[in-house]
Amino acid sequence: MKLTLKTLKLQEMVSKAIKGASNNKMIPITSLMAIQWQDGVLTLITTDAANTLKIIDKVEGEEFYVVVQTELFSKLVAKTTTETITLTLKESSLEVKGNGTYNIELPLDEEGQLIKFPDYKFDHKKAEKSVINLSTIKTILNANKAAVAETMEVPCLTGYYFDDKVITTDTFKVCSNEVKVLPRKILLPTDLVELLSIMDEEKVTAEIVKNKILFTTNNVVLYGSELDGIEDYPVEAIEAYVLTEFDSVCKLPKGALLNVLDRLSLFVSEYDKNGVYLTFTTDGVMFSSKRSNGTELIKYQESQNFKAFTCCADIELLKSQVSAQEGEVVEMWYGHEQAIKMVSGKITQIVALLEDDRAMDNGEASES
Repeated sequence: MKLTLKTLKLQEMVSKAIKGASNNKMIPITSLMAIQWQDGVLTLITTDAANTLKIIDKVEGEEFYVVVQTELFSKLVAKTTTETITLTLKESSLEVKGNGTYNIELPLDEEGQLIKFPDYKFDHKKAEKSVINLSTIKTILNANKAAVAETMEVPCLTGYYFDDKVITTDTFKVCSNEVKVLPRKILLPTDLVELLSIMDEEKVTAEIVKNKILFTTNNVVLYGSELDGIEDYPVEAIEAYVLTEFDSVCKLPKGALLNVLDRLSLFVSEYDKNGVYLTFTTDGVMFSSKRSNGTELIKYQESQNFKAFTCCADIELLKSQVSAQEGEVVEMWYGHEQAIKMVSGKITQIVALLEDDRAMDNGEASES
């Protein structure tokens, strides 16, 4: 079997396909890539054991199938500068001919046979379907990602909760995105949602059958499973928190706010538990380090129902949520003892405050 391809086309496809391979040394299949040509279509397939990614394109060729080590093959393809690459299946190796001729040893199964990549079955006839805009996916990834739990203390919080809104939380941060995306309620793992960033067409079809989900465009197919624990996801508590009333609201320039947090972070150490003070004054918000060796004022662009208030927040958590805000203006709600809230269109983000003696006494917060 032999296949000759345009080098740029193969490089483009391989650069996407490798994102689906997790290269987990404990699970050999996650380090492999299937290359298949059938009926005028070239398909590259990778997996992380939970999700399967297929990169598809119409190319001229002939019937071809091989499974190779992802890392070596992808690096060789990336370094090839000839106009075309020819892949030839030998008895126990794949010959790659471009600038030179290279033979890549092929992986074998337990019986010494060439490996066949496992495929999934999906019943399209029973699927619940919806069409998603890629722009919506990008908004979700930008806004919600910063609030996903990164540790497994509460496994369900490592996923994205989809219903009539998209919710993520790690208990310290909350993001509620008022957009309905999928045909029914489902909890999806982070790895699967992040792989959606590979899509490059505006319309993405989503299909759900039982606990399986399939995302499809003309050149990308992504298959995965629901994350366990949707019944444990604290939706009601989060929604109640999002609806909590805050006394006051102000608007701050996003760029200036991020710059201040960047500068101030130089003066916040681990001994401060990443804490930084926010003091809401009549003129603006005064940001200061716990040791007061760094202070800076950001003036309000707008202020409503001003009340003097001081709180202490984790500077890294705050930065991550401000960075995820859309637009150039941050609408910040304050006055609650446990959290501050930021709102941008349909996106609401909540950052839990740190307990601190100075912040507890808000009767003496500065007004000047």
